Amino acid sequence: MADLAALLSREKELAAAALQLEREREAVQREILALERRLPADSRPSPPEAKRLRTLPPPAPKEWRHLSQVQAEVAARRAAGELVPFGDPSRRPRVYVDGCFDMMHSGHFNAVRQAKLLADEVGGTLVVGVHSDAEILANKGPPVMNDTERLAVVAAVKWVDELLFDTPYSATLPFLDSIDADFCVHGDDISINADGTDAYAEAKAAGRIKIVKRTEGVSTTDIVGRLLLLTRSPHPLAAASDAAAYVGANISSSGVSQFLPTTWRLRQFSSGRTPTAAERVVYIDGEFDILHIGHVQALFEARRRGDFLFVGVHDDKTASKRGPHHPIMSLHERALSLLSLSCVDDVILGAPPRISADLLRTMNISTVVRSPDDPAGEPVPERYGKAVELGLLHELHDTHPISLDAIVRRIIDNRSRFEARNAKREKKELNYMQNEKKYLPEL
Repeated sequence: MADLAALLSREKELAAAALQLEREREAVQREILALERRLPADSRPSPPEAKRLRTLPPPAPKEWRHLSQVQAEVAARRAAGELVPFGDPSRRPRVYVDGCFDMMHSGHFNAVRQAKLLADEVGGTLVVGVHSDAEILANKGPPVMNDTERLAVVAAVKWVDELLFDTPYSATLPFLDSIDADFCVHGDDISINADGTDAYAEAKAAGRIKIVKRTEGVSTTDIVGRLLLLTRSPHPLAAASDAAAYVGANISSSGVSQFLPTTWRLRQFSSGRTPTAAERVVYIDGEFDILHIGHVQALFEARRRGDFLFVGVHDDKTASKRGPHHPIMSLHERALSLLSLSCVDDVILGAPPRISADLLRTMNISTVVRSPDDPAGEPVPERYGKAVELGLLHELHDTHPISLDAIVRRIIDNRSRFEARNAKREKKELNYMQNEKKYLPEL
């Protein structure tokens, strides 16, 4: 057993070293690619005389697995004695964080980011669990986005190592054991089960939970509140009889985002990468208000067209032209959501709606992809005139048809259900903010 422990410990060291070497190799590959692209075409290395031009594969969404499949694998490995016991020095820890991730926002992304930091601190793997529609309905009320739509966004997050679907709302000890998770992570606003009990009571009692700072000023309940306000205003999708202002205990009854952005947080989300002179820079812009599966598919398609993806995020004034109470999410909320995706290399805050020759030249943009926020089937807007003139504009293909208007329609069609859901959830959130919230450093 001593020899086995030594080998497992050595394996862990080699895995960490391999990860570091892989990162260094990718950096060197970028430098080689940049240098080779500067060479005249007839002097570039070509096979079989020399190695092919080095190109890094574009990022792809994380593949997800059903909970039952993972549990079966863990049970089989445990029965065969293949699992390293919890607490063993040679073990690679598995850290678990879960959520509904409905209308995934900067608070969700920040929780996953902090959980990933905790996993990295112990040399572990971050396992992210996504609850099903039925589980959410039973414990919180109806979700706005369905299983497929929520999974697509979580799968795009750059901090996810493993993705599980159909996980239970309560992270009990038997459940954590069933997926071989050492401990779980949650924000300091602990979830409550449908029966009123603490969803993490067992994990707390066993010392198998770590608490991270909840992101202030944003939650799914808050965003639903903003949408409810929008649907009771003179919105083109709302009935005229619903024009009265939304009133009640809604946290967002003002319709104004209470998110508090800082430059420190922007740095934590940023990749810190800049494009080399020889990399093919792709540009796509839009509002990206309430990040959804259509946005994610469009962004991955855009990223596949080059080596570096800049996303231009329109400011709140530009986004407000959609109608009253737009945008739903502020500029910085939208930017942080985009920076959380593995396909996005950087964002331009307050990007100009008209794409100018100066923007294209300054950012060395070689490809412009039409915004997924443009209504489908409409002619190319005038703001793309320079990109069209230079032959740089490309249309999107095969993206999900969902839109912000479709999300608003879901709220309108089920307003009474969402109002009942929010009336209950808002009381919990207000109590947390007024009576339970304490200072906690953010990771």
